[in-house]
Amino acid sequence: MKKDYPNNYRDMGGLVCPTNKTIKQGKLIRSASLFDLSEKGKKMLDDLHIDTVIDFRCAGETADKPDYIPKGSTYVHLPVFPDESYDLVTVSGDHTKRVLALKGDGIEEMRRQKYTVYTLMPFAKQTWEHLFSCMDKGETVLFHCSEGKDRTGMAAAVIEYCLGRTPEQIKEQYLLSNEYVKAHNRKTQILLRLMGKEKRLREVIAFCETVDMHQFHAAYTAALKNHRDIDDFLLQEYNITPERKERWRSFYLQ
Repeated sequence: MKKDYPNNYRDMGGLVCPTNKTIKQGKLIRSASLFDLSEKGKKMLDDLHIDTVIDFRCAGETADKPDYIPKGSTYVHLPVFPDESYDLVTVSGDHTKRVLALKGDGIEEMRRQKYTVYTLMPFAKQTWEHLFSCMDKGETVLFHCSEGKDRTGMAAAVIEYCLGRTPEQIKEQYLLSNEYVKAHNRKTQILLRLMGKEKRLREVIAFCETVDMHQFHAAYTAALKNHRDIDDFLLQEYNITPERKERWRSFYLQ
């Protein structure tokens, strides 16, 4: 059945900042892939008047599940990491076959890849610089990966931080993805049991299909390796100055 909404779809509008300002509705939208949408779902996206769709997925993921491009939108494909190097944590048909065939140490390699890509996420310069350039213009932006929780979750965390949200608020939104993917993940675990897959594999797949603060902190720690704090990281790596943050807040807060 085709979907009326993309999976893990969230308008960031309404999120509250400590200043009592809120993010404007319909300006910053996070999601899973825009694939297999119903006509109602396509019209919903068309009616948002999205300026830019930024697709964080790898080439294999986009080929397997191509996006619907909302009317009037510019589509930009900017992978956060290469699928050929991290083939166990991309989401495609080929990926599923590889994962289901894992045995022994190969199972733990999947877990290692998940942590590794988190340490790479802060340094996907071309990807994040394009997102930030869209925000410089106050564009309506929809950004997404395959499941809307890892790559998308980290992008949302940086945006929230720059708009003035607290670390506690940011972490809450990051972990909320687990609620959005819970039903899908439950079905996956049932199917794996029916297929007779070993417990160790089922546990690692469950780990990769959810988010947790260990993964979040892997990215955070990598970003801070050569910087005194997140503000210094954002300034030195992406030229996100206090003035630039204020410009974004003028566009996206009310």
